[in-house]
Amino acid sequence: MPRICSIILSLLFFLDGHLVLKAQDNSAIFTKRDSPIGIVSFGSAVTSGVLGEGAFIDGYIKKSGSDAFIFPVGDNGAFRPFAVNSDQAIGAYYGVNPAVAVTSNPAGGDYGVLPEGGPFNTGSLMSELIAVSTSEYWDINGTSPTRITLSWNDNSAVNALVTNRGLSKLTIAGWDGTKWVNLPASVDATSLFGQPSTASSGSLTTLLDIVPNTYNVYTLGALRDGALPVVLVSFTGVARERTSYLEWRTSEEVNASHFEIERSSDAKSWRKIGNVAARGEGIATPSAPSHYTFTDDNPLNGSNFYRMKMVDIASDGKDGAFAYSRIVKVEFNGQPELAVYPNPVAEKLFFSQSIQQNLASARLVDAAGRTVFASREVSGDGIDVSRMPPGLYMLKFSFTDGLSKSYKVLISR
Repeated sequence: MPRICSIILSLLFFLDGHLVLKAQDNSAIFTKRDSPIGIVSFGSAVTSGVLGEGAFIDGYIKKSGSDAFIFPVGDNGAFRPFAVNSDQAIGAYYGVNPAVAVTSNPAGGDYGVLPEGGPFNTGSLMSELIAVSTSEYWDINGTSPTRITLSWNDNSAVNALVTNRGLSKLTIAGWDGTKWVNLPASVDATSLFGQPSTASSGSLTTLLDIVPNTYNVYTLGALRDGALPVVLVSFTGVARERTSYLEWRTSEEVNASHFEIERSSDAKSWRKIGNVAARGEGIATPSAPSHYTFTDDNPLNGSNFYRMKMVDIASDGKDGAFAYSRIVKVEFNGQPELAVYPNPVAEKLFFSQSIQQNLASARLVDAAGRTVFASREVSGDGIDVSRMPPGLYMLKFSFTDGLSKSYKVLISR
């Protein structure tokens, strides 16, 4: 018979700052989903939500503190974590169709429609979306702005969701009370599961901070596309000292005229900042793609969002047709932008020299919440990780001005 955990766990056992709590049969811990909900509560000292292989919370979790945290949630036997760094955030996973919003009750039968505001019509979409998931959603609540990370696996069927157009068409959608809204997101190179994101398993994170309470629930969505004047292989952006370096490759250019670079501080209002001529039809091929670069010498302090407008050659007196690339983000926060490489890493992890300024401490924390490396300075020799077990780690930097930054690092051999 399933165990029902319907109380708030306020006293927990810790080992080196890591919560030790798992189901006896190495499976799920259940909490009550309808009002009054049961909550498994993680204190601010907990740095990892790992409960053990195959173990997760089938119900709601609350996390104190604003550090990045992976919520080990699931439903109906499926583990589907999410991540936020919002103090006092509460969330749960529902492995059912949002348009029905009824999941099973381990005490017997089914719950009613959950959460409040459901069901959530999967056919009511803003124009940027062509579809949303009909198999799962997350109820995430909080009042502090945060990036939101959602995960998927084989059962999420993301290839079918994006109609086999690739993960670049995958996004996060939020229900605003009447329709699903696109929340621009990018696929994580290293997923919440500790492995590279693929069509069968992975995660993606919103590009903007969102107050979780803005939307009733969240799910995976598919972006609508148009006919591109070029076949875009990649479009990336990185910080190089105090400039934004944009790079893209095309494998086919049919009647392409030029590329316009646009920048925004909020991914809503855009301004053209540059123009690059296309090389023309017949130059780029799948085996020998054309390579382009653009440097923004005067990026904004804070968040810089970039997109590329791919413009066709004008004909018959009409302006050329166009389509947009995905959005990339480059950030300058008034402190040295951190470059951590290579990632995944096998032997040595390096950082850009600029992080020496104002650096107070650097810590590498494993999945169990143990600090495996700590230093008040990082030399050009980097960190030797060759003797550390493979897996997902969190690299945490603190600066003398009170700011901090965390990176997920995958040690893989």
